[in-house]
Amino acid sequence: MPCHRVCQFHSPPGDYNGMADMRAFWENWDMRILILYILLTQLYLHFSGRIRRQSRSSLIIVNVWLLYLFSDLFATIALGKLSKLKVNSDAKDYLNQMKNSTYDKATHSFKIPPLDSKVKMGKDALRVIWAPLILFYLGGPDTITILRFEENKLWMRHLSGLGMQGLRTAYALVATLFMPGSIAYLALLLCIPGIIKYGERVWVVWSNSNDDYTGLIPLGSTPEIDESRAPQPRARLALLAHSWLHTLRPHVEDYECVAGEVRALVTQFRERISTGDEAFKLIEIELGLIYEMLFSKVGTIFTLWGSILRFLSFSFLVSLLVVFLSTLMRNKLPEHFIGDDVITIVLLAGAIFLDLAGIVVQLYSDWALIWACNNIDRIKWGANPVLFLHKNIISDRKTWSGVMGQLSLREYCKNYKPTVCDKTWERLFGKEKMLKRYKTQKKLVPHLKDLIFDGLRAISGVRRAEWTLLRDDHAQQFKYWRNELEFSQSIVIWHVATEVCYWSDPGNVDTKARVVKMLSDYMMYLLVACAPRFPFCNICDEIMQNRKDMKELFDSYEGVGNKGNTTDTTLVNKKRIENKGKTTDTTLVKKAGVENKGNNTDAALVKEAQRIVHGMKGDSNSWDWDIMGHAWVEMIRYAARENPVKNHIEELRRGGEFFTHVWLLIMHLDDSEKLKGRNSSRVDEHDSTLEDSKNWDLTRFWG
Repeated sequence: MPCHRVCQFHSPPGDYNGMADMRAFWENWDMRILILYILLTQLYLHFSGRIRRQSRSSLIIVNVWLLYLFSDLFATIALGKLSKLKVNSDAKDYLNQMKNSTYDKATHSFKIPPLDSKVKMGKDALRVIWAPLILFYLGGPDTITILRFEENKLWMRHLSGLGMQGLRTAYALVATLFMPGSIAYLALLLCIPGIIKYGERVWVVWSNSNDDYTGLIPLGSTPEIDESRAPQPRARLALLAHSWLHTLRPHVEDYECVAGEVRALVTQFRERISTGDEAFKLIEIELGLIYEMLFSKVGTIFTLWGSILRFLSFSFLVSLLVVFLSTLMRNKLPEHFIGDDVITIVLLAGAIFLDLAGIVVQLYSDWALIWACNNIDRIKWGANPVLFLHKNIISDRKTWSGVMGQLSLREYCKNYKPTVCDKTWERLFGKEKMLKRYKTQKKLVPHLKDLIFDGLRAISGVRRAEWTLLRDDHAQQFKYWRNELEFSQSIVIWHVATEVCYWSDPGNVDTKARVVKMLSDYMMYLLVACAPRFPFCNICDEIMQNRKDMKELFDSYEGVGNKGNTTDTTLVNKKRIENKGKTTDTTLVKKAGVENKGNNTDAALVKEAQRIVHGMKGDSNSWDWDIMGHAWVEMIRYAARENPVKNHIEELRRGGEFFTHVWLLIMHLDDSEKLKGRNSSRVDEHDSTLEDSKNWDLTRFWG
């Protein structure tokens, strides 16, 4: 109250706080700012909705999340404000003149007397047209319908939102029913594209709520791939990916696959796919289909009703824009509409652009390619242009980030300084946040896909006898894991061992070494930076406790190199790796052949890593990168199989993890936990000694 008295005393009459001009400006522009913000938000979501599956940028992820939430909120606020606008300053006088109208039997119509000159539209009348445009924008762009995978189950919320916002729009339009001029008719006709756009969003989300949903495009008459229907390599891969999508339903965790269909597709996969690049290209296309099916409206225009509704929406918007522009040219609008007319044109043009851009995005997708291949005989006039477009203009395109997260404990040990700032950061945000500061993103090195593809094929089709032969002196060192904690510890142990071998090898520029190094850093990245999303335990405390020992181990090996005559004793500086008088390195080396059936030993993580380093020394005095690569393939396979399906699907909206690609590739090799309960298709007619993979113990490191 004292503030009110002071402001009232020092301010002119009627202006209690000296902010009258600012209030007047805001009252004049608040609605305009809101509606323009909604338009800009939808434009940004259209572009970023497609980019977010190709980028790991946190800025894109956060912006999409914020704008997605605020666009709906501000649209609701804008509709509420529009329902309170004064659009007819003399509505009572106009209604009285309506009562004096007479019915003409000859023309079967009412004759209304001329309007009084004082009857006019209010200054906010033109803004009522914005209400159905806001309803249109609430339908969202074609590139993004939901933010998270779980929202597909909440289709009733979207349906109720359509009802509520539709009623708000109708309430705002009631005031225009008796408004003179053509503005009322424009506002009413704009409701048609608005309802179509929002209803399309509800339709897509409702369709995604079904567990058996596999997109709006049918599979076609034959499950086999007809080469004549697929005139290009990507088209053949797209058809094969679509067949896998219908057979496996990888996005449905409890879907029971048909054994015969899986067996046929596995045979096709092994016959048609021979390299890692081809295999991961197929997986990339299939994950792109899943993303567009679950998180966007792609596929709607390839249905009869979807194409009809999209044509109606686009036609109404273009027609109404032409009518409005012609009205402006005839100077039919009052002078007080200046400013609002420009914004109305911008809003109509923005709606037309979003509708047209949505059609282009759908034609650009692999779903369009699949539709064209399946309908090339029935709808040639539509299929042939799509095939030409994909063959000559967009033959190759990026559908995921193409990078792998990397985190090196060697870099952490080398660069971490226990300063006051770092300790304060660690106390405030935790040790995992400290470790996350050392993560990076790198493109895949050559032959990484080949290593994983060949390794997974070998595991999924290996014989029991061959498995026994692999358990040589090196393989005897490797241990089982029975739970998430032991598996997480194994990742740290093997990562430390890989770092030591890589940086102490003068030939670490070799392709095998670089591939193993990237896999090692990637698994450590998943363990530290993605622990909440993946089946890993938080062992950041153990990593921090062993930091000094790890640094000593890295320093003792770094720069030593392989000179051809270096023994294990010279490779290791025993004094720097001794652990306060405990077991020596010689004892650890002797323990190399001792079996470890999953029980944790009292040895520290560093000593376990050192033992693996000794065991990795080959006869030619060089590191055995083959065994280390196979070990990492087995680890990423185990982690991918154990991770829940919904976690893999959620990663698609964050740029996609390479981890998810491995998970889907495992399913294509008939080596997934999802296929565990049915009959396996891995049958060798020439060897009756083969056993089903579910009876194998594949949770051990192998060489």
